[in-house]
Amino acid sequence: MGKALVKIVLLFLLAGSTAYAQDSYKRSQYFRAITFKHIVTGVTEGDIDGDGSPETVICYREPGDAVNLPGGVMILSAAGGDFVVAWHAVFENAYPKKLTVNGSSLSIELVQTTMHEDKLINKTMVKGKDFFFRDEEGSPFAGVKISASSTLKKDSIRPENVFDRDLKTAWAEGADGTGVDESITFEFKKPVNLGLIGVLHGNYEGRRAWQDNNRVHRAAVTVETSADRYDTASDVDLDTDLGLGIYGDQIELNFSNKPLMRYTKLYKKNVLSLELKITSVLLGEKNDDAYIAEIDFAELITSAEIFGGAKKAHDKAQDKKNAVKAEKAPDQKEDDWTEDDGF
Repeated sequence: MGKALVKIVLLFLLAGSTAYAQDSYKRSQYFRAITFKHIVTGVTEGDIDGDGSPETVICYREPGDAVNLPGGVMILSAAGGDFVVAWHAVFENAYPKKLTVNGSSLSIELVQTTMHEDKLINKTMVKGKDFFFRDEEGSPFAGVKISASSTLKKDSIRPENVFDRDLKTAWAEGADGTGVDESITFEFKKPVNLGLIGVLHGNYEGRRAWQDNNRVHRAAVTVETSADRYDTASDVDLDTDLGLGIYGDQIELNFSNKPLMRYTKLYKKNVLSLELKITSVLLGEKNDDAYIAEIDFAELITSAEIFGGAKKAHDKAQDKKNAVKAEKAPDQKEDDWTEDDGF
Protein backbone atom coordinates (compact mmCIF):
# COMPACT_ATOMS: atom_id res chain seq x y z
CA MET A 1 0.00 0.00 0.00
CA GLY A 2 2.86 2.35 0.89
CA LYS A 3 4.68 1.72 -2.40
CA ALA A 4 1.48 2.27 -4.36
CA LEU A 5 0.93 5.59 -2.61
CA VAL A 6 4.49 6.69 -3.32
CA LYS A 7 4.04 5.79 -6.98
CA ILE A 8 0.83 7.81 -7.20
CA VAL A 9 2.52 10.81 -5.58
CA LEU A 10 5.48 10.57 -7.98
CA LEU A 11 3.17 10.38 -10.98
CA PHE A 12 1.25 13.40 -9.68
CA LEU A 13 4.45 15.39 -9.22
CA LEU A 14 5.71 14.39 -12.66
CA ALA A 15 2.45 15.45 -14.28
CA GLY A 16 2.56 18.75 -12.40
CA SER A 17 6.16 19.46 -13.40
CA THR A 18 5.37 18.64 -17.06
CA ALA A 19 2.43 21.03 -17.07
CA TYR A 20 4.59 23.66 -15.35
CA ALA A 21 7.26 23.28 -18.03
CA GLN A 22 4.71 23.44 -20.84
CA ASP A 23 3.25 26.68 -19.49
CA SER A 24 6.56 28.25 -18.50
CA TYR A 25 6.38 30.69 -21.41
CA LYS A 26 3.46 32.36 -19.63
CA ARG A 27 5.84 33.69 -16.99
CA SER A 28 8.07 35.43 -19.54
CA GLN A 29 8.01 39.22 -19.65
CA TYR A 30 7.15 39.16 -23.35
CA PHE A 31 4.05 36.98 -22.97
CA ARG A 32 2.82 38.86 -19.92
CA ALA A 33 3.34 42.17 -21.74
CA ILE A 34 1.48 41.25 -24.92
CA THR A 35 -1.44 39.71 -23.02
CA PHE A 36 -1.88 42.78 -20.82
CA LYS A 37 -3.96 44.52 -23.50
CA HIS A 38 -4.50 41.70 -25.98
CA ILE A 39 -6.48 38.46 -26.15
CA VAL A 40 -4.73 35.18 -26.99
CA THR A 41 -6.41 33.42 -29.93
CA GLY A 42 -4.14 30.39 -30.03
CA VAL A 43 -0.87 28.85 -28.87
CA THR A 44 1.12 26.14 -30.64
CA GLU A 45 4.65 24.74 -30.79
CA GLY A 46 7.02 23.73 -33.57
CA ASP A 47 10.72 23.53 -34.36
CA ILE A 48 10.69 26.38 -36.84
CA ASP A 49 14.45 26.94 -37.04
CA GLY A 50 15.34 23.22 -37.07
CA ASP A 51 17.64 23.32 -34.06
CA GLY A 52 15.88 20.43 -32.30
CA SER A 53 14.10 22.64 -29.76
CA PRO A 54 10.51 23.74 -30.39
CA GLU A 55 9.52 27.39 -30.39
CA THR A 56 6.30 28.60 -28.76
CA VAL A 57 3.99 30.53 -31.10
CA ILE A 58 1.37 32.86 -29.62
CA CYS A 59 -1.42 34.38 -31.71
CA TYR A 60 -3.28 37.37 -30.29
CA ARG A 61 -5.65 40.19 -31.16
CA GLU A 62 -6.90 43.44 -29.74
CA PRO A 63 -10.05 43.16 -27.59
CA GLY A 64 -13.40 44.47 -28.77
CA ASP A 65 -15.32 44.14 -32.03
CA ALA A 66 -13.90 46.97 -34.13
CA VAL A 67 -13.82 46.83 -37.91
CA ASN A 68 -10.40 45.70 -39.19
CA LEU A 69 -9.43 44.42 -35.74
CA PRO A 70 -5.64 43.91 -35.69
CA GLY A 71 -3.58 41.22 -34.03
CA GLY A 72 -0.21 39.56 -34.21
CA VAL A 73 2.11 36.59 -33.83
CA MET A 74 4.86 36.28 -31.26
CA ILE A 75 7.41 33.45 -31.47
CA LEU A 76 9.32 32.71 -28.26
CA SER A 77 12.49 30.62 -27.97
CA ALA A 78 13.74 29.07 -24.74
CA ALA A 79 17.05 30.59 -23.64
CA GLY A 80 18.88 30.26 -20.34
CA GLY A 81 15.84 29.19 -18.34
CA ASP A 82 13.71 31.99 -19.77
CA PHE A 83 12.09 32.87 -23.09
CA VAL A 84 13.16 35.48 -25.64
CA VAL A 85 11.45 36.85 -28.74
CA ALA A 86 12.59 35.12 -31.93
CA TRP A 87 10.07 36.92 -34.16
CA HIS A 88 7.21 39.31 -33.47
CA ALA A 89 4.82 40.87 -35.97
CA VAL A 90 1.47 42.65 -36.04
CA PHE A 91 -0.94 42.41 -38.98
CA GLU A 92 -2.56 45.59 -40.26
CA ASN A 93 -6.37 45.32 -40.39
CA ALA A 94 -6.50 41.58 -39.59
CA TYR A 95 -5.71 39.16 -36.79
CA PRO A 96 -4.54 35.53 -36.69
CA LYS A 97 -7.28 33.17 -35.56
CA LYS A 98 -5.40 29.93 -36.11
CA LEU A 99 -1.80 28.99 -36.94
CA THR A 100 -0.12 25.71 -37.89
CA VAL A 101 3.62 25.11 -37.95
CA ASN A 102 4.90 22.99 -40.85
CA GLY A 103 8.67 22.87 -40.56
CA SER A 104 9.85 26.41 -41.29
CA SER A 105 6.44 27.46 -42.65
CA LEU A 106 3.59 29.12 -40.81
CA SER A 107 0.09 28.50 -42.16
CA ILE A 108 -2.02 31.34 -40.77
CA GLU A 109 -5.77 31.78 -40.87
CA LEU A 110 -6.35 35.52 -40.67
CA VAL A 111 -9.64 37.22 -39.90
CA GLN A 112 -10.65 40.62 -41.23
CA THR A 113 -13.58 41.94 -39.23
CA THR A 114 -16.16 43.94 -41.16
CA MET A 115 -19.54 45.57 -40.50
CA HIS A 116 -21.28 42.57 -41.99
CA GLU A 117 -19.52 39.22 -42.37
CA ASP A 118 -15.95 38.53 -41.27
CA LYS A 119 -13.54 37.57 -44.03
CA LEU A 120 -11.05 34.71 -43.75
CA ILE A 121 -7.65 35.01 -45.41
CA ASN A 122 -5.24 32.07 -45.55
CA LYS A 123 -1.62 33.13 -45.61
CA THR A 124 1.59 31.08 -45.62
CA MET A 125 4.82 32.63 -44.36
CA VAL A 126 8.16 30.86 -44.75
CA LYS A 127 11.13 31.52 -42.49
CA GLY A 128 14.08 32.77 -44.49
CA LYS A 129 11.78 34.16 -47.18
CA ASP A 130 8.82 35.99 -45.65
CA PHE A 131 10.19 36.46 -42.14
CA PHE A 132 13.48 36.13 -40.29
CA PHE A 133 14.34 35.43 -36.69
CA ARG A 134 15.75 38.34 -34.72
CA ASP A 135 19.37 37.12 -34.82
CA GLU A 136 19.40 36.45 -38.59
CA GLU A 137 20.98 38.67 -41.22
CA GLY A 138 17.71 38.99 -43.11
CA SER A 139 15.89 40.50 -40.11
CA PRO A 140 14.75 44.10 -40.67
CA PHE A 141 16.53 44.91 -37.41
CA ALA A 142 19.91 43.52 -38.53
CA GLY A 143 22.61 46.17 -38.44
CA VAL A 144 20.62 48.58 -36.29
CA LYS A 145 22.78 51.26 -34.64
CA ILE A 146 21.89 52.14 -31.06
CA SER A 147 23.28 55.25 -29.40
CA ALA A 148 22.52 57.27 -26.28
CA SER A 149 22.79 60.88 -25.15
CA SER A 150 24.89 59.62 -22.23
CA THR A 151 25.85 56.30 -20.66
CA LEU A 152 26.80 55.39 -17.10
CA LYS A 153 30.50 54.52 -16.89
CA LYS A 154 30.29 50.88 -15.83
CA ASP A 155 31.76 47.94 -17.73
CA SER A 156 28.46 46.16 -18.24
CA ILE A 157 26.40 49.22 -19.19
CA ARG A 158 26.00 50.17 -22.86
CA PRO A 159 23.17 51.29 -25.18
CA GLU A 160 23.16 48.02 -27.16
CA ASN A 161 22.01 46.16 -24.05
CA VAL A 162 18.42 47.31 -24.57
CA PHE A 163 18.14 45.21 -27.73
CA ASP A 164 20.11 42.08 -26.82
CA ARG A 165 17.07 40.09 -25.55
CA ASP A 166 18.84 39.63 -22.20
CA LEU A 167 16.65 41.24 -19.56
CA LYS A 168 19.42 41.18 -16.96
CA THR A 169 21.53 43.64 -18.95
CA ALA A 170 20.58 47.28 -19.34
CA TRP A 171 21.42 50.78 -20.46
CA ALA A 172 21.68 53.52 -17.83
CA GLU A 173 22.13 57.20 -18.57
CA GLY A 174 25.25 58.81 -17.20
CA ALA A 175 24.32 62.48 -16.97
CA ASP A 176 24.13 64.55 -13.80
CA GLY A 177 20.68 64.51 -12.26
CA THR A 178 17.83 62.03 -12.39
CA GLY A 179 17.98 61.09 -16.09
CA VAL A 180 15.18 63.35 -17.31
CA ASP A 181 15.76 64.44 -20.95
CA GLU A 182 18.29 61.67 -21.56
CA SER A 183 17.58 59.53 -24.60
CA ILE A 184 18.40 56.39 -26.54
CA THR A 185 18.17 56.25 -30.34
CA PHE A 186 17.74 53.46 -32.91
CA GLU A 187 19.00 54.06 -36.45
CA PHE A 188 17.75 51.27 -38.73
CA LYS A 189 19.92 50.04 -41.60
CA LYS A 190 16.94 50.18 -43.94
CA PRO A 191 13.37 51.48 -43.54
CA VAL A 192 11.23 49.20 -41.38
CA ASN A 193 7.52 48.97 -40.67
CA LEU A 194 6.88 49.04 -36.92
CA GLY A 195 3.67 47.89 -35.26
CA LEU A 196 4.48 47.95 -31.54
CA ILE A 197 7.20 49.02 -29.15
CA GLY A 198 7.70 47.15 -25.88
CA VAL A 199 9.74 48.60 -23.02
CA LEU A 200 10.96 47.00 -19.79
CA HIS A 201 12.14 49.92 -17.68
CA GLY A 202 14.44 49.85 -14.66
CA ASN A 203 17.30 47.56 -13.63
CA TYR A 204 15.89 44.03 -13.91
CA GLU A 205 18.75 42.19 -12.22
CA GLY A 206 16.58 41.68 -9.14
CA ARG A 207 14.36 43.29 -6.54
CA ARG A 208 17.16 45.19 -4.84
CA ALA A 209 18.61 46.52 -8.10
CA TRP A 210 15.12 47.58 -9.21
CA GLN A 211 14.45 49.52 -6.02
CA ASP A 212 17.91 51.09 -5.72
CA ASN A 213 17.93 52.78 -9.13
CA ASN A 214 15.71 55.24 -10.99
CA ARG A 215 13.00 53.87 -13.25
CA VAL A 216 11.21 55.52 -16.15
CA HIS A 217 7.87 57.06 -15.27
CA ARG A 218 7.10 58.72 -18.60
CA ALA A 219 8.88 58.84 -21.95
CA ALA A 220 8.41 60.40 -25.38
CA VAL A 221 9.05 58.30 -28.48
CA THR A 222 9.79 60.17 -31.71
CA VAL A 223 9.36 58.04 -34.84
CA GLU A 224 11.05 59.35 -37.97
CA THR A 225 9.89 57.97 -41.33
CA SER A 226 11.27 58.49 -44.83
CA ALA A 227 8.61 61.14 -45.42
CA ASP A 228 9.70 62.99 -42.26
CA ARG A 229 13.37 63.08 -43.19
CA TYR A 230 13.32 63.86 -46.89
CA ASP A 231 11.83 66.83 -48.70
CA THR A 232 11.36 65.23 -52.10
CA ALA A 233 10.26 68.47 -53.73
CA SER A 234 13.61 70.16 -53.02
CA ASP A 235 15.68 66.93 -52.73
CA VAL A 236 16.83 67.88 -49.22
CA ASP A 237 17.76 65.55 -46.38
CA LEU A 238 16.50 67.43 -43.30
CA ASP A 239 19.03 65.69 -41.05
CA THR A 240 22.20 65.54 -43.17
CA ASP A 241 21.71 68.75 -45.17
CA LEU A 242 20.04 70.97 -42.57
CA GLY A 243 21.10 69.32 -39.30
CA LEU A 244 17.57 69.22 -37.89
CA GLY A 245 18.09 65.84 -36.23
CA ILE A 246 15.29 63.37 -35.67
CA TYR A 247 11.92 64.76 -36.69
CA GLY A 248 8.60 62.90 -36.71
CA ASP A 249 5.46 61.98 -34.85
CA GLN A 250 5.75 61.74 -31.08
CA ILE A 251 4.10 59.10 -28.91
CA GLU A 252 3.86 59.31 -25.13
CA LEU A 253 4.65 56.26 -22.97
CA ASN A 254 3.59 55.86 -19.34
CA PHE A 255 4.90 53.27 -16.90
CA SER A 256 3.70 51.95 -13.56
CA ASN A 257 6.08 51.50 -10.66
CA LYS A 258 6.36 47.78 -11.38
CA PRO A 259 9.06 45.83 -13.26
CA LEU A 260 6.84 44.82 -16.14
CA MET A 261 7.26 45.22 -19.90
CA ARG A 262 4.46 47.02 -21.68
CA TYR A 263 3.69 47.30 -25.41
CA THR A 264 2.40 50.45 -27.12
CA LYS A 265 1.07 50.96 -30.65
CA LEU A 266 3.27 52.62 -33.25
CA TYR A 267 1.80 51.55 -36.63
CA LYS A 268 4.40 53.46 -38.62
CA LYS A 269 5.72 52.56 -42.07
CA ASN A 270 9.19 53.17 -43.53
CA VAL A 271 10.72 54.08 -40.19
CA LEU A 272 14.33 55.27 -40.40
CA SER A 273 14.99 56.06 -36.76
CA LEU A 274 13.34 56.08 -33.37
CA GLU A 275 14.26 58.04 -30.26
CA LEU A 276 13.03 57.32 -26.73
CA LYS A 277 13.51 60.30 -24.40
CA ILE A 278 12.94 60.08 -20.64
CA THR A 279 10.58 62.84 -19.52
CA SER A 280 9.88 61.74 -15.93
CA VAL A 281 11.41 59.22 -13.53
CA LEU A 282 10.55 57.24 -10.42
CA LEU A 283 13.36 57.81 -7.93
CA GLY A 284 15.49 54.95 -6.66
CA GLU A 285 16.27 54.42 -3.00
CA LYS A 286 20.04 54.55 -3.43
CA ASN A 287 21.28 55.66 -6.86
CA ASP A 288 20.25 58.51 -9.16
CA ASP A 289 20.76 56.73 -12.50
CA ALA A 290 17.79 55.87 -14.72
CA TYR A 291 17.81 52.37 -16.28
CA ILE A 292 16.08 50.70 -19.22
CA ALA A 293 16.48 46.92 -19.36
CA GLU A 294 15.01 46.03 -22.74
CA ILE A 295 13.18 47.40 -25.79
CA ASP A 296 11.31 45.16 -28.23
CA PHE A 297 9.64 45.88 -31.57
CA ALA A 298 6.88 44.08 -33.44
CA GLU A 299 7.13 44.36 -37.21
CA LEU A 300 4.07 45.64 -39.05
CA ILE A 301 2.76 43.36 -41.79
CA THR A 302 0.92 45.80 -44.04
CA SER A 303 -2.45 45.35 -45.74
CA ALA A 304 -0.65 45.27 -49.09
CA GLU A 305 1.40 42.29 -47.89
CA ILE A 306 -1.66 40.53 -46.47
CA PHE A 307 -4.12 41.08 -49.30
CA GLY A 308 -1.64 41.31 -52.15
CA GLY A 309 -2.37 44.94 -53.01
CA ALA A 310 -2.79 48.38 -51.54
CA LYS A 311 -6.07 49.16 -49.78
CA LYS A 312 -8.35 51.48 -51.75
CA ALA A 313 -8.92 55.01 -50.54
CA HIS A 314 -12.66 54.66 -50.11
CA ASP A 315 -12.13 51.49 -48.04
CA LYS A 316 -9.85 53.43 -45.72
CA ALA A 317 -12.48 56.12 -45.28
CA GLN A 318 -15.12 53.52 -44.53
CA ASP A 319 -12.83 51.78 -42.04
CA LYS A 320 -12.32 55.04 -40.18
CA LYS A 321 -16.04 55.80 -40.16
CA ASN A 322 -17.00 52.38 -38.84
CA ALA A 323 -14.26 51.99 -36.24
CA VAL A 324 -15.48 51.07 -32.76
CA LYS A 325 -13.64 51.93 -29.58
CA ALA A 326 -11.83 48.82 -28.23
CA GLU A 327 -12.55 47.50 -24.77
CA LYS A 328 -9.81 47.56 -22.18
CA ALA A 329 -8.34 44.14 -21.45
CA PRO A 330 -8.24 42.97 -17.82
CA ASP A 331 -5.05 43.39 -15.86
CA GLN A 332 -2.73 40.44 -15.34
CA LYS A 333 -3.00 38.50 -12.11
CA GLU A 334 -0.18 39.33 -9.71
CA ASP A 335 1.87 36.24 -8.96
CA ASP A 336 5.55 37.07 -8.37
CA TRP A 337 7.95 39.75 -7.12
CA THR A 338 7.53 41.81 -10.26
CA GLU A 339 3.81 42.14 -9.44
CA ASP A 340 4.34 42.91 -5.74
CA ASP A 341 1.98 45.60 -4.47
CA GLY A 342 4.94 47.00 -2.53
CA PHE A 343 6.27 48.61 -5.71
